Amino acid sequence: MQHTSPGRAPRISRRHLLQAGGGMAALATLSLTACEADDGGGTTDDQAAPDPNRPLEAPELTELVDAGDLPPLEERLPAEADRLVIESAALGVYGGVYHGAVADQGDSPWLERVIGHEPLLRYDPNLDEFGLPGALREVTVNDTATEFTLQMREGMKWSDGEPVTSEDIMFAINDVFYDADLYATPPGLLMSGDAPCEAEQVDEFAVKLTFAQPKGDFIEEISRVANVVSANLLLFPKHYMEQFLPSQNPDAEDIAEEAGFGNWVDYWVDRRDWWNNPERPVLTPWIITNPLNEGNVTVAERNPYYWKVDSGGAQLPYIDRLEFEVIQEEEVMLLKAVNGELDFHSRHFNSDANKPVLAEARETGDFRFVDVQPTSMNRMIIALNMNHQDEELAEIFRNKDFRVGLSHAIDRQDIIDTVYQRQGEPWQAAPHPDSPFYDEEFAKQYTEFDVDLANSHLDAAGLTEKDTDGFRLRPNGERLRFSLDVTNTFPEWAPAADLVSQSWAAVGVDMQVNPIERSLFYDRKGAAANEHDANVWAGDGGLKIEMLEQRWWFPSGGESNFAMQWAEYYTTRGDGENAVEPPEETKRQMELARQIPLEPDPEAQQELFREILQIAKEQFYVLGIALPTPGYAVVKNNLQNVAESFPDSWLHMTPGHIDPPSWFFSE
Repeated sequence: MQHTSPGRAPRISRRHLLQAGGGMAALATLSLTACEADDGGGTTDDQAAPDPNRPLEAPELTELVDAGDLPPLEERLPAEADRLVIESAALGVYGGVYHGAVADQGDSPWLERVIGHEPLLRYDPNLDEFGLPGALREVTVNDTATEFTLQMREGMKWSDGEPVTSEDIMFAINDVFYDADLYATPPGLLMSGDAPCEAEQVDEFAVKLTFAQPKGDFIEEISRVANVVSANLLLFPKHYMEQFLPSQNPDAEDIAEEAGFGNWVDYWVDRRDWWNNPERPVLTPWIITNPLNEGNVTVAERNPYYWKVDSGGAQLPYIDRLEFEVIQEEEVMLLKAVNGELDFHSRHFNSDANKPVLAEARETGDFRFVDVQPTSMNRMIIALNMNHQDEELAEIFRNKDFRVGLSHAIDRQDIIDTVYQRQGEPWQAAPHPDSPFYDEEFAKQYTEFDVDLANSHLDAAGLTEKDTDGFRLRPNGERLRFSLDVTNTFPEWAPAADLVSQSWAAVGVDMQVNPIERSLFYDRKGAAANEHDANVWAGDGGLKIEMLEQRWWFPSGGESNFAMQWAEYYTTRGDGENAVEPPEETKRQMELARQIPLEPDPEAQQELFREILQIAKEQFYVLGIALPTPGYAVVKNNLQNVAESFPDSWLHMTPGHIDPPSWFFSE
C-alpha cells in the first residue's frame, strides 16, 4: 500500500515493501533492523568504518554495569534484529550537558518536542516520507485497510528495565482510551466511521487492530502522534500506570485523595505527565529527574534502556544530561542566546526583530544559525470566542459582518513594518502560497485597511449606537468591551495585539490586551471553563500539513480557539458534556472531515478537503495578520548532527523528527 499523506504526494520510503493487491490497497510491510537503517538525520555513506575500540555505551553506564548496578548493554537493548538504527552525518561521542530553556512551567510542549518524540512509526526529517519504523518494528495492513497488525520490538524495555509488550498496547486501548471517564469518546486514531476498532493480542509482541470501515489515515497518524494528548499506543507503561485506574485498582480513588487530588482522573493526569513525574517509566532518550513544575531548572538524564543505536551499534543518546532553565522573560532568554548559553533553540526569542542582534553575536557567542521552514500560514490568528458564556457577546462574535469589520480595521502593513521588521505580507487564515490548496482570494479577503469599510460592516452588524467616548454599544446598552488573551510564546504577539487594539478603538471597539501565562491561557480557553473572550495563537497548518492541521479551517479539536464547544461536538460526536451543536455549514465541514480517511483515492480526499476550505473561506471564522517568512534556530558550534535546514511543525513535534538523541558535542 502506498501511504499517501493528504494534501500532497510524499515520497514512499525505499524500505516500504510493496506487494500488489486488489481492493483499496496492497499489503505494506514497514521494517527496519540493525542491518537496515532508516534515512533520518543525514547519511553515513561517506563515513569511515567505526573504530572497533569505540565504546558502545556511555562510560557512566559501563561503570554501573561493572559495579553490578545495571544489566549489561546486550540485556538492556532490544534483540539485535529489533534495534532501531539512526543514521546521522557523523558518529558521535558520549558526554556533555545540554543547556536549554523553557518559557515557564507551562512550557511542557518544548520538552515533548526535544525529549518526547517517540511515535509508533516515523516521518523522515524533512517530513517528505512517513511510515518509517519507530517504536514499532513494522506494521502490516490488509488489502482493505481495515486490519493493522502492529509488530513490536522484542527486548525493548521501559526506562525502569521492565519489558515493553503487547500488554502495554492492549492496556492503552482498552483501559485508557476506551475509558469513558478519561475520554468521552475514543480518540480518532481508533475510530473508523462511528465505531471504535477492536484490539486483539496476537502474541507477546503483536497486536491486531480491526476497524469496521477502512482507516486510510492510520499509518500517517501513527507516524507523528507522540505527545500526551494524542492517541500514542505506547505511552502508558501498564505495570506503573494501572495503579491509578479504578478499573485496575479498587484503591485508585483513595490513592488520589491521599496524594491531595480531588478525584482519580486528576491524579491520573498528574502521573501521566512525565515532565512532572520522575517516577514514571518512559521510552524517551532522557528521563526527567528534576520536574518542570518544581524549581527553576528542569533536568533530564540519560535513559540506560534506550532502544536506538547509531550505525556503528552504539547506544543512543550521546548527550548525558539536559538542563532547561525556566525563563519567563523573553529578553532574558534572548540575552542567554546572545551570550552563547543555549545549545539549541528555535522559538520564543527567534523573531525577525531579534535576528540582527543574534547575528552580530554569533562569533562571540560561538553559535550558528540553521534554517527553519515554517509549515504555518500565519504569524498570529485572532480568535473571537463564538461560544462565549455571554450569549449576547457570542452572538456579536458570530456575526460575520462584525468579524469582517474588525478585519478591515487592522492596519496589517503597519504591524508588519513595526513588529515584524517588514517581513511578510497581509494574510488571512488560508493556505500558504506554496500549498496545492493555495487560494489567493481566500488569503487576501478583508485584508485591506479601510476604516470606512470597517465602520460600514460594524454598522451592518447592528452596532450603530455609541457612548460619549465613541465606543459602540451592545444591544443591552453596555459598551462593547472584551479582552484578548496573549501569551509570551512569541514575543511579537503582545506589541502586535496592542496595535490591533488601537486600530479597533478607532472604529469604536474597546479591546484590551490581556498578557497571560501559557498554562492559564489553556485553562481559560478549554470547552469546560470557556472563560476567554478572545485570544491569539499561531496559524498552524498551511503547508505540508494542511489536511492534518485543521484547527483553523473548522472547529476540529482543542486548539480551535474560536469555538471550543463546537469542537467538542465534533470530537465527541455530540456526546461531550460541553458540546454545543454548531451551524449547518460547520456541521457539513465535520461530515466532510470524517469522509476523508474513508476515501481510498488521494485525489478524492483532496476534493473533500477543498470543500472544507471553501466553507472556511465563506464563514471567515478567524482573523489572520501576516504570512510567515522562513525562520531560524540558534545552535552552538560544538553541537553536531543538527540538520542545517528543517521544517517546523507542532504536529510532528519539531525538532523531534531531526533526531536529538543523535546530537553530540564535539571535543
